[in-house]
Amino acid sequence: MESFLDANSMKFLHCSDIHLGRKPVGSAFSNYSNQRYEDYFNAFDWIIEFALENPVDVFLISGDLFDRRELSPDVLERAEKQLSRLKNRDIPVVAIEGNHDRLFAIEGRSWLEYLSREELLYLLRPYTLEDGSVDFPKWNGNSGAMVEIKGVRFYGMGYQGFSFQQYIEAIANQLDPSKTNVVLAHTAIGNPSVIPGCVIPEELEPLIGKCDYIAGGHIHTKHVYKRFKMFVPGAPEYWDIKEGEEKGFFIYDTLTKNFEFHNSKKRLKTIVSIFLENGSTNEFRSRLEEALRSNPVEDGSLYVVEVKVPFGSFLEVNISDVEKEIEEMGALKAVVSVSMGKGVKTESENQDLEVIEEDVIAKNPELASYSKVIADALENLKRYHEMNDEEGATETIDRLLNEIIGGDLDVR
Repeated sequence: MESFLDANSMKFLHCSDIHLGRKPVGSAFSNYSNQRYEDYFNAFDWIIEFALENPVDVFLISGDLFDRRELSPDVLERAEKQLSRLKNRDIPVVAIEGNHDRLFAIEGRSWLEYLSREELLYLLRPYTLEDGSVDFPKWNGNSGAMVEIKGVRFYGMGYQGFSFQQYIEAIANQLDPSKTNVVLAHTAIGNPSVIPGCVIPEELEPLIGKCDYIAGGHIHTKHVYKRFKMFVPGAPEYWDIKEGEEKGFFIYDTLTKNFEFHNSKKRLKTIVSIFLENGSTNEFRSRLEEALRSNPVEDGSLYVVEVKVPFGSFLEVNISDVEKEIEEMGALKAVVSVSMGKGVKTESENQDLEVIEEDVIAKNPELASYSKVIADALENLKRYHEMNDEEGATETIDRLLNEIIGGDLDVR
């Protein structure tokens, strides 16, 4: 537990990027898709159960409660039941829209607005005035951008894409530093030209000294930006099978000025790496068997095998057959990816492409300490490009930028 924030007496739970309704790629009736569909509800249920067993004053959702703007009746009905559990215990839910659940059509209303009208949550949304300025009016019983609960003011900024700077400057001008202010924003620190919806550190500076806690989101991994008092809990369940960092939710106690991070309950996932020296089928089979013995497949788990072969070699293996074999051992889903990586140098000491890239990056004095991280990210980006996996590439860039920025460090 760490302490550095100032606030009045309150304890709240902060989660984000729940993505209810997500159904990962698979046939409409596949066991994988159906079970993963349930995983997102189960992860949210577990967080709600925690809030009920460890009473909190407020429950925050900083964007992307839903995975899509258009919902099936099942998703909406189940979300209502989950939120009703909090309402029945008099725990108010304060939420904002994220890029996934914000609706731009059908009278400009989102399903979060419906949930707000049903009094299952406060949907906070800033107003854009006729002159183009931004306002954060107090909750009027039906709508608003600020609600005060037990002396703490909660402001909702929502998801603003490339326009976050305008909204941050506007809210900074309206915040009363003598009050306890919590701002919900579906964003995190990153390069907005690479990851739309992220902000650079300089854009958050107007909030320093005025905001006690920024409840962030958007990036699916846990990060704490101490200088800005910004917290990103990460998606509680793997949005993408290759995600691997901490995910969960924060509990913040405004009386003791402490915060706690709790890992969420996720589907079990195993990641194994195989490095081949010559890239032959026999070598692959031998190394795979070793990996499976060391990391047995557990029933219902996600199982990822990352294979790296020497530059210039070609692995003659039917990847689909290997994935099927692992799934027959009990995995719910197996993914085998092959890329060129650090192999053993040949007698002629030819370096593989990744080593060359790392050496080139290391020559840059500003990036030298990150050469290994950047080279690994480049390798992953190549793989995602070959797979035409835009989401995987985006997540890789997220992780790279946060590694360099230092999500758990004091960003200056």
